[in-house]
Amino acid sequence: MEKAIMITFISGGARSGKSSLAERMALDAAKGEKPYYIATAAKDTGEEMAERIALHRRDRGHVWVTIEEPYFIDQTLKHLPNKTVVLIDCLTVWTSSLMFSENLSSNEIVKRLEKTLSIARKKEFNLFIVSNDVNEGFPIQDKYVANYISCLEALHKRTVKEADTVLEVICGIPVVWKIKGDLTKNVSMISPGGIV
Repeated sequence: MEKAIMITFISGGARSGKSSLAERMALDAAKGEKPYYIATAAKDTGEEMAERIALHRRDRGHVWVTIEEPYFIDQTLKHLPNKTVVLIDCLTVWTSSLMFSENLSSNEIVKRLEKTLSIARKKEFNLFIVSNDVNEGFPIQDKYVANYISCLEALHKRTVKEADTVLEVICGIPVVWKIKGDLTKNVSMISPGGIV
């Protein structure tokens, strides 16, 4: 059976279930083959993150081909086989790494994302991108944090524009904001009442 070629963007708050949903959707789309998991967390970011990385590694098991890449997602995608399933988790951490560790500007980060999306289309990936909703609180006073959030919003808008499907996970329930085509052909676990 031919795999659907599409870009799916999944956002949600911290611990909302967005990564779990993205993983289930990617595995479903892979139809028994091993999908690629691009983990964007840097390895040297502290004890709490190290624990979370270890937990994610354990949970993923051997079902995935995992690539840990905090900076060069676009270059990583170039080396993957065409017409495969790829999950990028997550845009939020990737943006933080590029902005604060690599000192890239918002414009440079947006251009890198555009390259990533372009490569995904050219290589006919079924691409799933996960990101956090971070701008739903009080106005931010710190200029660095405000700049980061502004950059992430620009990345979200660019991704949503390019994506075929856009979902937001709220308390474990996916809300569909955009669909091109028939989502049920690719994802069997989403229903009007949530995840089946």
